[in-house]
Amino acid sequence: MDQSKRVVTPLSGRAVLAAAVGTALVVAAAVTALWLTLAAGGTDPARATTRLEVLRIGLSLGLGGGGLFALYLAWRRQRSTEIALLQKERDQADVARAYALQERVAAESRAHQERVAAATEADAAARRITELFTKAVEHLGAGEAPVRLGGLYALERLAQDNPEQRQTIVNVVCAYLRMPVDLPPEPPDDPDVHRQRLREREVRLTAQRVLTSHLRPGRDPDDPAVEFWPDLELDLAGAVLLDADLTGCHVRALRLTGTTFLGDARFTGATFTADTTFEQAVFTGDVRFDHVTFVGRALFREMTFTGNVDFAEAKFRRGARFEDTSFTADAAFSGARFARTAWFARTTFARDAEFGSARFAGNAEFRGAVFAGNTRFVGTTFAGNANFHGVAFRRDVSFREAVLKRVANFRGTAFDGNAGLRGATFGKKVDFQGAGFAQTLRVTADQFPGGIPPELARFTVPG
Repeated sequence: MDQSKRVVTPLSGRAVLAAAVGTALVVAAAVTALWLTLAAGGTDPARATTRLEVLRIGLSLGLGGGGLFALYLAWRRQRSTEIALLQKERDQADVARAYALQERVAAESRAHQERVAAATEADAAARRITELFTKAVEHLGAGEAPVRLGGLYALERLAQDNPEQRQTIVNVVCAYLRMPVDLPPEPPDDPDVHRQRLREREVRLTAQRVLTSHLRPGRDPDDPAVEFWPDLELDLAGAVLLDADLTGCHVRALRLTGTTFLGDARFTGATFTADTTFEQAVFTGDVRFDHVTFVGRALFREMTFTGNVDFAEAKFRRGARFEDTSFTADAAFSGARFARTAWFARTTFARDAEFGSARFAGNAEFRGAVFAGNTRFVGTTFAGNANFHGVAFRRDVSFREAVLKRVANFRGTAFDGNAGLRGATFGKKVDFQGAGFAQTLRVTADQFPGGIPPELARFTVPG
């Protein structure tokens, strides 16, 4: 058994007196017995001396017994004191544990109350947000233009104050812009209808501004403005946009499949971090994509550009696809950077096309394209294969100082105007089989890896 758990009962006064008397009696009895034994032997002086010695021994035993008993009593008192101290420490520890338990219970109670209060507050906030959102959406569906404007501004304020609701609110605004609208270019004869359409135009312009004004991070993207809403997706497929201006916007994903852009459209300096889809979109005015960064794929297939298009210094980090697209006005890709394959198969350039100083890090696919205006690839670098198989250059084309590092395929290409190949550098392989030239060429043997190809010799003049 643990010594600290033994109980030492204090001796009463009677017990101590009885123990002392008992010890004295035992010692006295022993001394008396020895004394009487020695007294029976006569009055011999030696026996008297012995009796005195026995008396002295008896007194010593008595004193020794008393001392031992006193030591025992002292030990019991010390032991009782130690046990009392240990018990006091245990009592204090029990009190401390009880206090700690009380504190823990109180802390858990407070935490529970705080959680309940936070949940209650969150529920109240959620209900308030839901009510505001519902009311704003109802206003957006009203027949009166001022009410719809109020709904848009209410949604904008709600999104600014509640970041977790921004994507949902952006989806609602995009859905509004995707709704059918009748905005003819010429005013109708009925003045009331004309005013109604003007009001609707103002509402749609406001909806566009609500989106684009919060997609611009400001001058320092690493320290964006408070009004910036990052990492959003815009689904405007099939929408009708008026004078769209996404200059400097940062968007994660943008879907514009089948979208109609009335008026000019500006995307200068915008950044799209995921795939961007413009397939089957129609641009009725001029379009600016200069200095745009497409981090994801840029999809421009099967669409029509009615006005001038500017992709100067644009960066295509992944694939760029322009198959079956029509550029009915001037198209500029000067200084553009294509990190992967660029697809321009069956693309039509109705007027001038500018690719000067562009860089194709991957393959450049122009198979079956038609260049109806003047075309310039001056200083262009083709680091991958350059495929111009079956391309039709209806007017002048210039590859002056262009660098075609790998396979250059001009099989069946029609050069109806002046073909400016002088100063171009052809690297790995050149194929002009079946190509037709309306005018003579000026090329030199050092431009080609194996000298002037035989199929070019009959179109070439010295120098």
